[in-house]
Amino acid sequence: MTVKEILILACEFIGEKELAGKISSSEDLNDAENAKQQTLLSCFNLVNQEIASDYLPFLKREEVQVVDGKIFFSALSEQVVNVYEVKSKFGFSLSFKNFPSFIEVDGSAKTIVYSYVPEDMELTDTVEFFNGLSARVYAYGIASEFLLVSGVSDDAEIWEERFKESLFVLSRKRGEHRLPKRSFL
Repeated sequence: MTVKEILILACEFIGEKELAGKISSSEDLNDAENAKQQTLLSCFNLVNQEIASDYLPFLKREEVQVVDGKIFFSALSEQVVNVYEVKSKFGFSLSFKNFPSFIEVDGSAKTIVYSYVPEDMELTDTVEFFNGLSARVYAYGIASEFLLVSGVSDDAEIWEERFKESLFVLSRKRGEHRLPKRSFL
């Protein structure tokens, strides 16, 4: 699904059906409509980065070069939010310490798994839905941010609640939950 299609859904949520139709049919927009579209796009990028940094991390595994026991974040392909694991060439987990611009590794690292902040997207870019995310969840967040920017805070709260509720449902653990065995004293 493209960013444009998600923005159309958000327009329908906030009552901008005419703008949604024009964006959908790629009609020429006047200055006011173009400004709204750019605001919606900015809201999309803000929501996308909020999801990745606060709720459902976008993870990436990458091969790395260790320099003096350090892996510099500047050498990685994405902007690092959090490092989850570092493994040796034999697949063993290595201990590491976080610093502002690098991590210090005990041993010779081969791969790193980290979460990252996604780059800003444009209307024609395709959105990959990670961790069960959907266009609806993005549209909730966009509607909330757009209404907040527009000064309609009461309606923005409603959409923000839906957005956060949806993310909460997606972020909770699924599958089998095991309890420890009973022990008798």
